[in-house]
Amino acid sequence: MSDVHCGTTSVLQSGSSAVASPEPRSSGSGSFHREERIFLHTPEPFSSAALYVEALSRAVTAEGTPIHIVCPSNHQFLEEFNRNPLITVHPTIARSTDGEQGFLGKVVVNVRFLLSSLAVLFCAIRRGDLVHFQYSLHLPFGALFFLCARIRGCKIVYTAHDPLPHKWKMPKKLRWVETGALAWMYRVSNIIIVHNEVGRRTILEQFGENSAKLKVIPQGPYELGADRLPMPESEYLEVLLFGALRENKGAHLAIEAVQQLYKENVPIRLTIAGAVLNRNEQNYWERCQELIRRCPQPIRLVEGFIPDEQLPELFASCHCFLLPYTQFFSDSGVASIALANGRPVIGTRAGGLGALLRASNGGLVIEEASADAVATALRQAVILGEQRLDQFGREGRAWILRECGWPKIARETLQAYSAELAAPTATPIASIPKTGKGDIVTSKRRFNSV
Repeated sequence: MSDVHCGTTSVLQSGSSAVASPEPRSSGSGSFHREERIFLHTPEPFSSAALYVEALSRAVTAEGTPIHIVCPSNHQFLEEFNRNPLITVHPTIARSTDGEQGFLGKVVVNVRFLLSSLAVLFCAIRRGDLVHFQYSLHLPFGALFFLCARIRGCKIVYTAHDPLPHKWKMPKKLRWVETGALAWMYRVSNIIIVHNEVGRRTILEQFGENSAKLKVIPQGPYELGADRLPMPESEYLEVLLFGALRENKGAHLAIEAVQQLYKENVPIRLTIAGAVLNRNEQNYWERCQELIRRCPQPIRLVEGFIPDEQLPELFASCHCFLLPYTQFFSDSGVASIALANGRPVIGTRAGGLGALLRASNGGLVIEEASADAVATALRQAVILGEQRLDQFGREGRAWILRECGWPKIARETLQAYSAELAAPTATPIASIPKTGKGDIVTSKRRFNSV
């Protein structure tokens, strides 16, 4: 899901004190005894990952279930966590997101964070606890946290927001290291949560996991306020491409399509609001900028993180969100936040987008990931006009708040916790299946083409 980005509302100093949780209360979704503790672990301090953990923790504790959270001390919502009497916070050192550091500086900072986070997790958990991992560090380092939980005899729940990485980090010859680590993380997880059937099928086909371990729980919506945002008054179709700038999100297709329509005198304007989150996508974004320079008139750039307080104004300035995703295996956080705030989505069928648009009637489908297909969908949006787009937005908002609301997600998550906590305690680390040479060869065959 990590395709939405917001600004930092508050940053606290490393080592902020945690609020002790009171006696656990039972909820309608399953009762938890004192010795059965639930941990949420996240290494991500900002962006959609921070939004997700905050919303999930708020919904779970609203059901009367206390939780522990292991997170960076500069987590965007640390102050909110500390105010919640049912949350006990175990802060690690702050995680740096400074992209200006040199390679060696990044290595030192990341190693320090890795060691701090592992130490905090290891000291906080004990045998019989349930550890729910939300997001992970780059492979293979993310697997170390699963190893830590396994050594301590904990149950492991993993939300696979992205069943496969958006982009593999290692050279192709070393890709087996990443795929092997990811396969092992799936193997030792007691429960794997995905957001849609596409994600479930991907894990079953690529990793051969037991289908009983996989639970489909939708991604929750993020409302910016209680009311639906009004449509803007503009002589153009105002289109927004929002979020982390990655190649698989198809910004280049959006740029080419809008430039093509502009040359045909179609009244349309594209706003690209987002940031490049890692150096692996920097070359791609530079190519996009070169495309923009060829015909900049119909395109507005808002580069960088968008502060939370500016999001309502940004969203209110557009008629629709554009999601021309190419290769994608999960749900889109951008689609969720768009529909939750009454904005229709024009997107491909990649990942869970197709099913979302079909079920919600919240927008238009781009038939294929090409500039021509994007232009066709946008041309249709212009013809339909503001009133019909507004109706798509209304229907999409009603559907996502009803079917994917956080109370429902919390109850389904707690049911999964309850069932797993009732099962026998995790076996010692020595019994974890080892990856043999044949398994590595199989992994190479599976992923060389991904």
